[in-house]
Amino acid sequence: MEKRVSCVAGGEDEGKTLEQVLRTRLHLSRKEISRAKFREGGICVNQVPRRVTYRVKAGDRIEALLEEKEASVHLVAVRKALTVVYEDADVIVMDKPAGLVTHPAGGHYDDTLANRLLAYLQEKQEDSVIRIMGRLDKDTSGLVLAVKNRAAATRLERQREAGQFYKTYLAVTQRIPEQKEGRIEKPIGPDPDDRRKMRVDASGKAAVTRYQVIEQSDHGALIRVRIDTGRMHQIRVHLASIGCPLRNDPLYAGGEPSGRMALHAETLHFYQPFTGEEITVKSPGVFQKDGYYVKEDGIK
Repeated sequence: MEKRVSCVAGGEDEGKTLEQVLRTRLHLSRKEISRAKFREGGICVNQVPRRVTYRVKAGDRIEALLEEKEASVHLVAVRKALTVVYEDADVIVMDKPAGLVTHPAGGHYDDTLANRLLAYLQEKQEDSVIRIMGRLDKDTSGLVLAVKNRAAATRLERQREAGQFYKTYLAVTQRIPEQKEGRIEKPIGPDPDDRRKMRVDASGKAAVTRYQVIEQSDHGALIRVRIDTGRMHQIRVHLASIGCPLRNDPLYAGGEPSGRMALHAETLHFYQPFTGEEITVKSPGVFQKDGYYVKEDGIK
């Protein structure tokens, strides 16, 4: 969808070039300014197109068009239930149920979270390219964030690199970790014997997982997890590598699952891409006394 940003120049901006104000007041990158220059009405002062060399006066209203209207042309809109936990002009956070694929991929082209999101935005007349920031595995439930424009995605990617945009997860392990709090730092790469799986591999990509035991019982432990990197199956592989696979993990726990996989994206922390407001979103849910996390579809 279209994205415009604006500000009113103050006394401190008097005499500066328009480019300087775009960078300092609106925090635009050189690339964003360059792109805006080539759009019709891309950079305006008091609704009049201006070059970036224009000298700003106090009281000038400055506006930049960061993104024009754009739609997801290859995605099918599917009107099914979508739980929205947080939404503003740039960002939407959804609560994904277990069993739902995040992105269209082999065999799943019209039954994913992305299909539902597109229908939701179309109903609001906010048709745009679907940009989901980080997927969850099909069997993992919890928070997923999508952005409504490329500029927001760029800013959130910078936050992720700086450790400001992150999720925390709840997991139930089959066994109790030896340490109540720990850091797992092991590289992860594809498993050559099974294309569905990943494994700890010295030649793989760096991966860091931190965890803390919240509760434990005879059946395992409830832990809170945060990952500093986003490798495929990272939490599942790292916990299995310390002898504590996720309960009901069909790939890494061994044996036949007796229920859904016990992994849930509980909280999501980030800063609003343009206002800088700190935002923490929590997925709805409750704890049972035996330490297992329960959503509507439940880990029993």
